[in-house]
Amino acid sequence: MCLLICLLISSCGATPYRPVVKDTDNDSVADKLDQCPLTEPGNPVDQVGCSLFRGQLDAVDFGPGDDYLSMSSRVSLSGLIELLNEHPEVVVQLGGHTDNVGSASENLDLSKRRVMSVVKYLVANGVDGERLKPFGFGESRPIVSNTTAAGRAQNRRIELSVITQ
Repeated sequence: MCLLICLLISSCGATPYRPVVKDTDNDSVADKLDQCPLTEPGNPVDQVGCSLFRGQLDAVDFGPGDDYLSMSSRVSLSGLIELLNEHPEVVVQLGGHTDNVGSASENLDLSKRRVMSVVKYLVANGVDGERLKPFGFGESRPIVSNTTAAGRAQNRRIELSVITQ
């Protein structure tokens, strides 16, 4: 019995001390280092806790009334293709948007065609289409005023968000 107690006590010193690290959003980045402290569950993050899949696809843009995916847009999508292939568990929503030139119904149709241009390109490059949820929003969600050409150009966009499961 004494031998057993001695063995138990001597093994206690072999257990390394592990400090408690707080990670409120459970993204594997400690709160004190986390620059995006409210990341949604299931959303892959970078070394500072921010989603790898976030926001607007900046370099994917469209001309007025156009749903053509330019060569520069295709090049910029290569990074997204790589990320999606590295994280096969991720399902994303893609939102197509337009400026306010033309009728609301035409813009809704155009936004759907734009987002489908992106989806078709991603699928053609190996991304499983079941993981892509496209939506067209038309002119209903501008991010800036449509009163200038620059503002209208910014509103012709594709946005991406991770759907948590």
